[in-house]
Amino acid sequence: MQRYLWIVIPAFLSGCGLPAAVVIASYAADGVSYVATGKSVSDHGISAVTGRDCAVWRIIKGESICMDQPTERANPAPVEVGQAATLPPGADPVRSAAARHRYLVIGSFASRRNAERLADGQYEEPVIVVTASVDGRVTHRVVAGPLSDRQVARLRQRLADEDQPRAWEIASLPPDL
Repeated sequence: MQRYLWIVIPAFLSGCGLPAAVVIASYAADGVSYVATGKSVSDHGISAVTGRDCAVWRIIKGESICMDQPTERANPAPVEVGQAATLPPGADPVRSAAARHRYLVIGSFASRRNAERLADGQYEEPVIVVTASVDGRVTHRVVAGPLSDRQVARLRQRLADEDQPRAWEIASLPPDL
Protein backbone atom coordinates (compact mmCIF):
# COMPACT_ATOMS: atom_id res chain seq x y z
CA MET A 1 0.00 0.00 0.00
CA GLN A 2 2.74 2.49 0.94
CA ARG A 3 4.59 1.98 -2.32
CA TYR A 4 1.53 3.24 -4.21
CA LEU A 5 1.43 6.46 -2.16
CA TRP A 6 4.43 7.75 -4.15
CA ILE A 7 2.25 7.58 -7.25
CA VAL A 8 -1.09 8.67 -5.79
CA ILE A 9 0.03 11.68 -3.72
CA PRO A 10 1.79 13.54 -6.59
CA ALA A 11 -1.24 12.85 -8.82
CA PHE A 12 -3.58 14.53 -6.33
CA LEU A 13 -1.19 17.44 -5.71
CA SER A 14 -0.86 18.15 -9.43
CA GLY A 15 -4.60 18.13 -9.98
CA CYS A 16 -4.70 14.88 -11.93
CA GLY A 17 -6.81 13.31 -9.20
CA LEU A 18 -9.48 15.99 -9.44
CA PRO A 19 -12.83 15.30 -11.10
CA ALA A 20 -12.86 15.96 -14.83
CA ALA A 21 -15.42 18.76 -14.50
CA VAL A 22 -13.12 20.70 -12.15
CA VAL A 23 -10.13 20.24 -14.45
CA ILE A 24 -12.16 21.36 -17.49
CA ALA A 25 -13.46 24.42 -15.61
CA SER A 26 -9.90 25.28 -14.61
CA TYR A 27 -8.70 25.02 -18.22
CA ALA A 28 -11.64 27.15 -19.37
CA ALA A 29 -10.87 29.84 -16.77
CA ASP A 30 -7.20 29.84 -17.82
CA GLY A 31 -8.19 30.10 -21.49
CA VAL A 32 -10.48 33.05 -20.89
CA SER A 33 -7.81 34.69 -18.75
CA TYR A 34 -5.14 34.19 -21.45
CA VAL A 35 -7.39 35.68 -24.13
CA ALA A 36 -8.35 38.67 -21.98
CA THR A 37 -5.00 39.46 -20.31
CA GLY A 38 -2.28 37.23 -21.74
CA LYS A 39 -1.79 35.63 -18.32
CA SER A 40 -3.23 32.56 -16.60
CA VAL A 41 -5.22 32.62 -13.39
CA SER A 42 -2.12 31.31 -11.57
CA ASP A 43 -0.05 34.16 -13.07
CA HIS A 44 -2.55 36.66 -11.67
CA GLY A 45 -2.32 34.99 -8.25
CA ILE A 46 1.49 35.13 -8.27
CA SER A 47 1.34 38.77 -9.39
CA ALA A 48 -1.06 39.64 -6.56
CA VAL A 49 1.16 37.99 -3.94
CA THR A 50 4.46 39.48 -5.16
CA GLY A 51 3.16 42.89 -6.23
CA ARG A 52 4.98 42.47 -9.55
CA ASP A 53 3.96 41.63 -13.10
CA CYS A 54 4.48 37.84 -13.24
CA ALA A 55 3.86 35.29 -16.00
CA VAL A 56 5.24 31.72 -15.90
CA TRP A 57 5.46 31.49 -19.71
CA ARG A 58 8.31 34.02 -19.70
CA ILE A 59 10.66 31.16 -18.73
CA ILE A 60 10.25 29.80 -22.27
CA LYS A 61 11.48 33.12 -23.67
CA GLY A 62 14.48 33.05 -21.32
CA GLU A 63 13.17 35.87 -19.14
CA SER A 64 12.54 35.87 -15.42
CA ILE A 65 9.01 35.03 -14.31
CA CYS A 66 8.42 38.40 -12.66
CA MET A 67 9.38 41.81 -13.98
CA ASP A 68 11.90 43.65 -11.78
CA GLN A 69 9.74 46.70 -11.25
CA PRO A 70 6.67 46.50 -9.01
CA THR A 71 3.45 46.91 -10.92
CA GLU A 72 1.95 50.37 -10.97
CA ARG A 73 -1.69 50.74 -10.25
CA ALA A 74 -3.74 52.21 -13.03
CA ASN A 75 -6.33 54.84 -12.32
CA PRO A 76 -8.26 53.71 -9.25
CA ALA A 77 -11.54 51.94 -9.77
CA PRO A 78 -14.46 54.32 -9.47
CA VAL A 79 -16.30 54.29 -6.18
CA GLU A 80 -19.87 53.32 -6.88
CA VAL A 81 -22.85 54.90 -5.23
CA GLY A 82 -23.29 53.44 -1.78
CA GLN A 83 -19.66 52.56 -1.13
CA ALA A 84 -18.87 55.08 1.55
CA ALA A 85 -16.00 53.00 2.93
CA THR A 86 -13.48 54.08 0.30
CA LEU A 87 -12.29 57.50 -0.73
CA PRO A 88 -10.67 58.49 -4.02
CA PRO A 89 -6.87 58.79 -3.88
CA GLY A 90 -5.69 62.13 -2.55
CA ALA A 91 -9.00 62.90 -0.83
CA ASP A 92 -8.81 64.32 2.66
CA PRO A 93 -10.85 61.97 4.90
CA VAL A 94 -11.75 64.70 7.40
CA ARG A 95 -12.88 67.10 4.70
CA SER A 96 -14.80 64.37 2.80
CA ALA A 97 -16.65 63.28 5.93
CA ALA A 98 -17.59 66.85 6.76
CA ALA A 99 -18.87 67.60 3.25
CA ARG A 100 -20.78 64.34 2.91
CA HIS A 101 -24.53 64.66 2.80
CA ARG A 102 -26.71 61.77 3.85
CA TYR A 103 -30.13 60.83 2.55
CA LEU A 104 -32.67 58.50 4.16
CA VAL A 105 -35.47 56.78 2.28
CA ILE A 106 -38.33 56.80 4.77
CA GLY A 107 -40.98 55.27 2.53
CA SER A 108 -41.54 53.61 -0.84
CA PHE A 109 -44.94 53.52 -2.54
CA ALA A 110 -46.57 52.42 -5.79
CA SER A 111 -48.93 55.38 -5.49
CA ARG A 112 -47.46 58.88 -5.73
CA ARG A 113 -50.38 60.19 -3.71
CA ASN A 114 -49.43 57.95 -0.75
CA ALA A 115 -45.80 59.05 -1.04
CA GLU A 116 -46.82 62.71 -1.02
CA ARG A 117 -49.06 62.09 1.98
CA LEU A 118 -46.06 60.75 3.94
CA ALA A 119 -43.84 63.58 2.68
CA ASP A 120 -46.38 66.14 3.94
CA GLY A 121 -45.97 64.77 7.47
CA GLN A 122 -44.52 66.91 10.22
CA TYR A 123 -40.81 66.54 9.40
CA GLU A 124 -38.23 69.10 10.48
CA GLU A 125 -35.86 67.77 7.82
CA PRO A 126 -36.19 68.53 4.09
CA VAL A 127 -38.27 65.77 2.44
CA ILE A 128 -38.97 65.14 -1.25
CA VAL A 129 -40.67 62.46 -3.36
CA VAL A 130 -38.39 60.77 -5.92
CA THR A 131 -39.67 58.51 -8.70
CA ALA A 132 -37.61 55.37 -9.28
CA SER A 133 -37.86 52.20 -11.34
CA VAL A 134 -37.51 48.96 -9.37
CA ASP A 135 -37.67 45.69 -11.30
CA GLY A 136 -39.46 47.46 -14.12
CA ARG A 137 -42.10 48.96 -11.83
CA VAL A 138 -42.42 52.65 -11.01
CA THR A 139 -42.10 53.42 -7.31
CA HIS A 140 -42.26 56.71 -5.48
CA ARG A 141 -39.79 57.09 -2.65
CA VAL A 142 -39.94 59.60 0.14
CA VAL A 143 -36.39 60.82 0.74
CA ALA A 144 -35.22 63.02 3.60
CA GLY A 145 -32.03 64.99 3.05
CA PRO A 146 -29.42 66.22 2.75
CA LEU A 147 -28.91 65.42 6.41
CA SER A 148 -26.08 65.75 8.92
CA ASP A 149 -25.11 62.80 11.10
CA ARG A 150 -27.05 64.35 13.99
CA GLN A 151 -30.18 64.79 11.83
CA VAL A 152 -29.94 61.17 10.63
CA ALA A 153 -29.76 59.90 14.21
CA ARG A 154 -32.69 62.11 15.29
CA LEU A 155 -34.87 61.05 12.34
CA ARG A 156 -34.09 57.35 12.83
CA GLN A 157 -35.04 57.67 16.51
CA ARG A 158 -38.28 59.45 15.64
CA LEU A 159 -39.23 56.75 13.13
CA ALA A 160 -38.44 54.02 15.68
CA ASP A 161 -40.57 55.78 18.29
CA GLU A 162 -43.49 55.92 15.83
CA ASP A 163 -43.08 52.23 14.86
CA GLN A 164 -42.59 53.15 11.21
CA PRO A 165 -40.73 50.76 8.93
CA ARG A 166 -36.98 51.04 9.04
CA ALA A 167 -35.48 53.75 6.82
CA TRP A 168 -32.47 53.01 4.64
CA GLU A 169 -29.68 55.28 3.53
CA ILE A 170 -28.77 56.15 -0.04
CA ALA A 171 -25.52 57.84 -1.04
CA SER A 172 -27.05 60.59 -3.16
CA LEU A 173 -30.09 61.69 -5.05
CA PRO A 174 -30.44 60.89 -8.75
CA PRO A 175 -28.50 63.41 -10.88
CA ASP A 176 -31.61 64.91 -12.53
CA LEU A 177 -32.87 66.40 -9.25
